[in-house]
Amino acid sequence: MKKITFILLVIFMTCGMAKAQFTKIGGGLGYTTGYNFHEMEWDYNKSGHFNFFGKSIIEVNLPFHLAPSITYFIPHVRKESTQFDESKITVSTLMVDINGHYVFNSLDRFEFYGLAGLDILLAWKKDVFTPQSGSEQVTKEKDNALGLNLGVGTYMKISESLDLNIEAKYLVSKYNQFMLNAGILINLQYLNKKEREKGGI
Repeated sequence: MKKITFILLVIFMTCGMAKAQFTKIGGGLGYTTGYNFHEMEWDYNKSGHFNFFGKSIIEVNLPFHLAPSITYFIPHVRKESTQFDESKITVSTLMVDINGHYVFNSLDRFEFYGLAGLDILLAWKKDVFTPQSGSEQVTKEKDNALGLNLGVGTYMKISESLDLNIEAKYLVSKYNQFMLNAGILINLQYLNKKEREKGGI
């Protein structure tokens, strides 16, 4: 846990130092093939497959970009009940990534890039068992994993201020999985330029 805290601290410090170079920010939806909690292949141990994510793009020095992001999986919930008891098992996931982008080309409306970076996956499972007596028994488990992201993506300009971002990546870790994300990014450089023009700068 200390290692993860240290890595997160480094990530946020890095982002803070590069704050003036933020060029895009936004979020969207994604799909993942998922994983089995504690690598146990039971139906109630499966993760969710859909997620929400937020990300930003920091232009370090063309053709290199830095792309920190955070992803929350919609939890996988398994419920079972009998005449004697009922149970509810929930597997939840939060991911923090810091990826580097190498932009292969920068056209007027399209940019294509390859990516590689660090992934921190935080997983937890909550088991609520309720016997007929009505007295809940709650069990909680946690598991963390470090991994590497490898993939490709593209920015497609919708307007001067908005980009469509599509990204496919494979997470190599204890919890290997393929992810496909799509979202909208706001072009901060364009907005800042318009603000300066309004202000007569």
